[in-house]
Amino acid sequence: MRRQASELPAPLNAARGGHFIMSVDNSSATQTAGLDPARARVAGAIKQASNISGVSFQYMLTTAKMESDFDPAAGATTSSAHGLYQFIDQTWLGTVKEAGTQLGYGTYSDAISRTSSGSYAVDDPVMKRSIMKLRDDPQAASSMAAALTQSNSFKLTGLLGRRPSDSELYMAHFMGVGGAAKLIANAEDNPQAVGARLFPNAASANRSIFYTRDGRARSVSEVYSVLDARYASAANSKVTRSAMAMYGGTPSTAEVASANGVQPTVPVIDNASYLQTFPNTRAATPVSATSPTTVADNAPTTPAFRSIYQPGDTTQPVSTTVQKLWGNNASLTSVASATPDVRPPQPLDLFSDRSGTFSS
Repeated sequence: MRRQASELPAPLNAARGGHFIMSVDNSSATQTAGLDPARARVAGAIKQASNISGVSFQYMLTTAKMESDFDPAAGATTSSAHGLYQFIDQTWLGTVKEAGTQLGYGTYSDAISRTSSGSYAVDDPVMKRSIMKLRDDPQAASSMAAALTQSNSFKLTGLLGRRPSDSELYMAHFMGVGGAAKLIANAEDNPQAVGARLFPNAASANRSIFYTRDGRARSVSEVYSVLDARYASAANSKVTRSAMAMYGGTPSTAEVASANGVQPTVPVIDNASYLQTFPNTRAATPVSATSPTTVADNAPTTPAFRSIYQPGDTTQPVSTTVQKLWGNNASLTSVASATPDVRPPQPLDLFSDRSGTFSS
């Protein structure tokens, strides 16, 4: 039974059109004092990618805050995840291959090939190093992150039947679009359901999200609220607010130096042709909380909370998001024709840093 709007968690009520609004205080110019020159340059690169793609600047800033604390050279110690948005090797190669030409990185895109198993490879080792080094370039990393975010937004909109909030879109990066839709639908229609029962694999890998400190299993509504609060904390952090104050009001005109010292040429994108490369969500049917076959938690060997940016295991399989985006673009539910022949990834934490330091 669907609850009344007044009974829903405040963030979810707002997402459905309620009156609660999570605001980011960026009104004071003095906030820019908290943004050091290096982070200011990174924020400028993110703003440029936001302007080109149409993806929310606030969303991209918040995601960068949570993933790397705005450090373009951040690297994970347990995987190949690297850069501002912590792309793993295969996800980065796949994104550059499929979106690079439209974003001005055609030379790199042409050097990447997609194998019959669905993975991505570069024959020339020198070129491969150059492509992977692009992750250290805030402009390149932001552009690729925006491309994937844009596609996830279209798909989640189709499943929900409404535009997702920024925190809901962030959930999609970690649970996958289907998993996020399942969480959101249940938080609205079946709020007292135990989250760990709906997402047993995710709960096992992310106990702090699905269980309280005393070991009580959180309801799906509470899980939603915890994730939303994590996002809100990062969005309202001093660094994020400072960047919003500096660049948020008007399109950025600041020059952004690339990793190799060469100013990248901002591509002029034909939005119509570009969007045709992503799944069409207009014919999608909104997900139901009681329809397990629509978005089932049916992947026992793969944790549900798998970010398109987050670490994988040492074999680095292609992100399922990349497979679904570009394996077959004919429909929302399209998947790649082949799956990489790799062993299952190990359980992962939800966030890049376990303590949530980057969220505050």
